[in-house]
Amino acid sequence: MCLKMLWKRFSRPKLKNRKPSTDRERKSSDNKRLRSDPVNRTLQTTPKRKAFDTATNQGRVKKKRKMRDDNGVDERTNTVDRISELPDPIIQHILSFLRCPKDVTRTSVLSKKWRSTYASFLSFDFDQKRFKAPGGGEVQQAEFKRFVESSLSTRIAPLIWIQKFRLHITSFGPKMARHIDRWLCAATTKNVKELEISVERKRRLRYSVPQIVLAAHTLTSLKLYGCKLDKYKDMKLPNLQQLSMKKMHINHNIIQSFVRGCPMIEDFRLIHSDGLEALNLSTLVKLNRVEVHQCNGLESVEIEAPNLETLWCYGKKAQLCNVKLNCCENLRSLTLKDTSMTDELFQDQINKFPVLEKLVLMECDTLERLTILSYNLKILVVVRCKKLHEAIVDTPNLHTFEYTGDKTFSFSLTAPKLQEAKLYFESSRKAVSKGRIEGHIPLWMVNLQEFLGLLNQSKNLNLVVRHKKDMLISEDLEGIELPLDHDLKLEISNPSTKLEDLLDSLLRITHPETLSVVSPSDSEFLKLLHDKMMNREENPACCRYYSRKCWLHYLKDVKTGDSLTSALRRRDSSSTLYKTAAFKLEWTAR
Repeated sequence: MCLKMLWKRFSRPKLKNRKPSTDRERKSSDNKRLRSDPVNRTLQTTPKRKAFDTATNQGRVKKKRKMRDDNGVDERTNTVDRISELPDPIIQHILSFLRCPKDVTRTSVLSKKWRSTYASFLSFDFDQKRFKAPGGGEVQQAEFKRFVESSLSTRIAPLIWIQKFRLHITSFGPKMARHIDRWLCAATTKNVKELEISVERKRRLRYSVPQIVLAAHTLTSLKLYGCKLDKYKDMKLPNLQQLSMKKMHINHNIIQSFVRGCPMIEDFRLIHSDGLEALNLSTLVKLNRVEVHQCNGLESVEIEAPNLETLWCYGKKAQLCNVKLNCCENLRSLTLKDTSMTDELFQDQINKFPVLEKLVLMECDTLERLTILSYNLKILVVVRCKKLHEAIVDTPNLHTFEYTGDKTFSFSLTAPKLQEAKLYFESSRKAVSKGRIEGHIPLWMVNLQEFLGLLNQSKNLNLVVRHKKDMLISEDLEGIELPLDHDLKLEISNPSTKLEDLLDSLLRITHPETLSVVSPSDSEFLKLLHDKMMNREENPACCRYYSRKCWLHYLKDVKTGDSLTSALRRRDSSSTLYKTAAFKLEWTAR
């Protein structure tokens, strides 16, 4: 009401005696006169008038909508609606990553095309863990059964085939087994391609996979978690490409049945299972990836696959497991966690992989001396190899190196193309007290300084040092004074990685109390960092729509006192002026 009064008061006064000068004004004046005259009011309800009003309203609606040309470009904002232009297979692939049915339903509001694609979506996920109903217990289980049965009759029944069918049962019993059999039968009769069955066992009771699943000719992916295989003798899965078994009792006969009945397997994974003493995979011609994770009782892994490219083998602690690879010349990624890997066995195996690009050694406690001569190796990771004291690495194309350990080691590295290095020295009383030279400098610190000197052969690497609650960032490796503490983390990156992005990722993970920066005088990074911290907003709008906020939302206060002011200094071995600044940071609780 107030807006109307203001409009009447400040709007331009109408000229009552002015005569209409244009045809448009004359028509408008005649229409007003006709509407005010009760005798002529019926003239506006003619069919011709109705058609005119309808066309006018349609034109107004079209103007309100976003005007787009043939290429899907908005004429007003000059942008392209790429979400609506995605093809159906890509949209279905995106929807397949959404496990919650509610999230899949929400995507239907993006556009009409997404709404129609959702209506014909061919992936179904039934997870009892996320299904909540009032009452709990038997009531919740009954509601879950009713929900699955309804989905089978309304959504799955009209379909010809199904892309993915996932079933996760948390409360399993003898009565539930009959329902699971019927649901899986309905999925296999619809020519399902990807099938995932996860049943959390109750005591010693496990769900037995029915024979109809082990004879589904259309299956390309089968994932079994917590199940048992009693009827595996007549296994025929000719199109199966991916097989994953987790928390199951597996024996040699079951593995051989899969090898004989599934000749097209490319991805094989065995995780946290028991009952198998020796794993032998030798007749799968298309085998590309193998993962074996902490299987009880597994003593040997022998693989003969000419097309194998990726191998993950994680052994259990205090359990010997020999790994033998034959005819694996195309292996590109090797990850080993083996407590029985000796120097001789490692050298014998590593020389058989000429195209190896990634090597990860984790907790190989029997390794003492490591020698790697490889032209194609690009990534090298060494984690907690307790007895390792010497390493010789000659890799001209290595660009990433990571080391985590608590022992003094001698390292010789030839890697002119190194772009990233992470060195995590974990605290150890023996390592700190062992080996000191004149000046009370630990021997491992001397080796580290020599190692940084080797890395400095690569051009202009950035260094990040994290020590307890302090962080140091330097745009040069030369002349950095490191703390004499064994609990130290160093991260070295190539200048192609922006320091702003690197700092954002680090501060998101850890909240240090002090941050020191060493930069050349002509560098812009220090100025950008100072402006970002000192001129920050109280309530940043950068993460308004995200539940996990960035570090700016937790930074409470920043101080730069007299002892923390910037200073210029010239290093002895270089004529470059370096600028040093320090910030004292105060954080709020997350």
